[in-house]
Amino acid sequence: MDPFDSSVGLKIPPALASADLVTSSSSNSAHGHIEALNGNPSIISISEPGEYEIAGLNIKGIRTKRGNEETDEVDWNTIFTFEMDGISICHLGNPGERLTGKQIEELSSPQILLLPVGSKDGISSLDAVDLVNNISPKVVIPMMYAHEGNKIDLGAVSTFLQEVGLTKPEPVNRLTFTKTSLPEEPTLALLIPAATT
Repeated sequence: MDPFDSSVGLKIPPALASADLVTSSSSNSAHGHIEALNGNPSIISISEPGEYEIAGLNIKGIRTKRGNEETDEVDWNTIFTFEMDGISICHLGNPGERLTGKQIEELSSPQILLLPVGSKDGISSLDAVDLVNNISPKVVIPMMYAHEGNKIDLGAVSTFLQEVGLTKPEPVNRLTFTKTSLPEEPTLALLIPAATT
C-alpha cells in the first residue's frame, strides 16, 4: 500500500520491495511511487475506485478528495478496503476532508483501520478520532505521523493518542490477526516503521 519515493527521506528495504499487488491512494510520490517496487513477473497496480477480485482478495476503492482548505493542492485520494479470510482491512490513504456518512457506509465496517493521524494536508487528528468512533474498528493502526528519518512535514502521533482514549501499546514490527484472534474491544496498534534512512 502506498509505496513512496526517496524524497520522503526513507527507503523501502529490498526485502520488502517485492510485490505482486500494490494499491496507491494518490498519484503523489509519497503515496504512488510504484517504481520503488518490483514483481515477478510484474506488479498489479490499483489506484482507481471500483471493485476488484484478485487471487481471492476482494478490494474496493472509494474516491475522496485530497488536500484541504489550508493548501492550494486539491487532488484525489482513493480509500481501499480489503477482505480475505473473513477479515476486512481499510487503508484510508490521506483524505483531504472528513468522510461523509455515505463514504463511511461504503467502507462496510472494517475490522482493521489504518488512518493518517499527522497529515498537514489531510484530516486532522481530531477528525481521525471521529472516524475511529464512527467506524468502530477492532484494531486501529495510526499512520502518516512524524518519526525519525521522515522528511515530510507531519504532526506527532501523540496528539492522536491523547484524544483517542485507547491504551498506548508498545510499538511492534509486525501484526498478525485471524478472524478468531481479533480483539473484542477496540485496540490500538503501533507499527515500527520498516523503511530505512
